[in-house]
Amino acid sequence: MEETTINILDLKKVYKLYDNPKDRVLETFRIGRKQRYTEFRALDGITFNVKKGETVGIIGTNGAGKSTLLKIITGVLNPTEGEVEINGKVSALLELGAGFNMEYTGVENIYLNGRMMGYSKKEMDERREGIIEFADIGDFINQPVKTYSSGMFARLAFAVAINVEPDILIVDEALSVGDIFFQNKCFHKFDELRDKGVTILFVSHDIESVRQMCSRALWLDHGSMKAFGDANEICDMYMDEKRKNTSYVSRHTKDEKKGDMLVSEVDEERNYPVLEHVEDRFGSDKVAIRSVFFTDDKGEYANTHYVDKVYQAHIVIECLQDMEDIIVGFVVENKKGLPMYDMNNFINQQEVFSGKAGQILEVVFRYKLPRVLNGVYLIGASVAQGTQSKHDMLTWLHAVRQLEIVNAGYNSSYIEISGDISVYANKKENVRFI
Repeated sequence: MEETTINILDLKKVYKLYDNPKDRVLETFRIGRKQRYTEFRALDGITFNVKKGETVGIIGTNGAGKSTLLKIITGVLNPTEGEVEINGKVSALLELGAGFNMEYTGVENIYLNGRMMGYSKKEMDERREGIIEFADIGDFINQPVKTYSSGMFARLAFAVAINVEPDILIVDEALSVGDIFFQNKCFHKFDELRDKGVTILFVSHDIESVRQMCSRALWLDHGSMKAFGDANEICDMYMDEKRKNTSYVSRHTKDEKKGDMLVSEVDEERNYPVLEHVEDRFGSDKVAIRSVFFTDDKGEYANTHYVDKVYQAHIVIECLQDMEDIIVGFVVENKKGLPMYDMNNFINQQEVFSGKAGQILEVVFRYKLPRVLNGVYLIGASVAQGTQSKHDMLTWLHAVRQLEIVNAGYNSSYIEISGDISVYANKKENVRFI
């Protein structure tokens, strides 16, 4: 049976909000019967658990309650109601600068943070060089941290948090201030910690990072638990909600020129494969996606694709109303939801098209398959109205079809590129590195 490191049961956090300090004093001493505050429920009935060695993402818009939840888990805040069970030593990076003395040097702050986490000087002596090497801020490690840039501060804070061998690591958006090289270094460290059985709670607005790193995800919305489960499914639900609630006042901009695609009239019987896996988390009364399939260059159905070959993606939609400015597209994603490639008629041709109520429109994308990694992928399809930057998303279907891509190459990266390679030799004395 898997060991549970974090167990949260019916957690609630309620703040009392006062209009002025006088009301707070009167309420404290119970003067009068009038309630002088309003309640703000930062968390309302949160229940979930995290297993040992699991990485769980926490997502939600600003004000959803993410930081409040983490502060309760780390003991910074006390809950109003509910149970919090933590099994193991916690290392947390919640707010940049928390636990640091701005007057101390980087080295002194390493020891300060170690003491706060319960480590002896001897134990921190053993970890010191690893922390300094990971932070990689040069001689600044011996300077007061008040002289650091935000990026240097993040490097040191993160180096301390992940190099003290915690049982549970909690990270709240701390990577957003680091440069891309340091972020890459941290993600590799996350993999190493997971392999050692460290439990990670990862809060981020970067949904793709949550998909890649996490097995499960918790979606908070205005203090309530909207959903908890498989990371890919929760991230899809979250993005669908954002797309559904995103609309623009104007669909036309001066910097986006668009033309009208020719819609060819066809008067013949057609048979389209039905959609077997459909999760239309937000639909539209304007349009519906009826079929998604692929054919090869001979027009035969093709669910197995070979790199460098030509294929057609077919998206079949039904117009439920008269429509203008239609954009139809598809995306090929790996099992973690990382987009490998996509197409839509606006991105690729800067053209939109129109449809009439009752029409069945078949949109065909012809392309040469790039040299992507060998494996099985999932297909998503969408319909929007407007332009690429200013549009209304009408529907977005996830994982409507499975696609196998065959790449007989070395498959050492997500995408292979072709090109010419040359080698030039020169004498050492003729060369300067500047």
